[in-house]
Amino acid sequence: MIEYVLPTSTIPPIVSTSVKYVKNDAGEYICPHTGCGKITQKQNTMYYHIMKNHSTKLPFECNRCTNNPQFLQRSGYMNHLATKHADNTKLTEKEKVILGTTENPVASVSYKCPSNGCTQTTHIKSNMLIHYARTHAKEWIPPYVRGEACSRCHNNYSSSSAYLYHSITCFKPVASEAQLNIISRIR
Repeated sequence: MIEYVLPTSTIPPIVSTSVKYVKNDAGEYICPHTGCGKITQKQNTMYYHIMKNHSTKLPFECNRCTNNPQFLQRSGYMNHLATKHADNTKLTEKEKVILGTTENPVASVSYKCPSNGCTQTTHIKSNMLIHYARTHAKEWIPPYVRGEACSRCHNNYSSSSAYLYHSITCFKPVASEAQLNIISRIR
C-alpha cells in the first residue's frame, strides 16, 4: 500500500488538518478510517469523502446563522451567503479573510428561468438547469425513478437533482429546436 499526505497549505486557515491517502494494489484510494471501506478512483473524490464523512469541522462555517452550517467548498459557502443572506451581501472582515476576497461575486449573479411566464430565479446556474428540467422539460426528459438507470445512457444517479442536471445534456438529441433554444438562454 502507498500512503499520501495532503499538505495543509491547500486548506483554508480556519482548519488545520492533513488527509492521509492509502492506495491498494489496483491503484484505488481506500478510506483510511477503520470500518469505512470506501474506495474511489480519484484522490480528490477520496478527499471529499473523508472531509464530509469523517471530519468534525469543515473549512468554511457561516457565523451569521444560528446553527453555524459548515461547507466543504468555498463556492458552496459563497452561494449560501448569496442566497440565505441576500438582504446583507456585504462580507464581514472575517469572511473577507476566510474567502480571500473583498466581495462575494455570487451575490451579483442571477439566473432567471427563460420559460415564458416563469418567475423562478437563482444564483446558481446548475439549480436553474435542474429547475428547467424538472418543471418545463417533462415532455422530453423522463421522470427520475430512484434505483433505475437513465434510459438513454444507463448511468445511475443517487438523487433526482443529479439525474435532472445530467438529463439536460443526455437527452439533448431528442429535444425540439425550441427546447434547445430555451436551454441556450440559461447563461
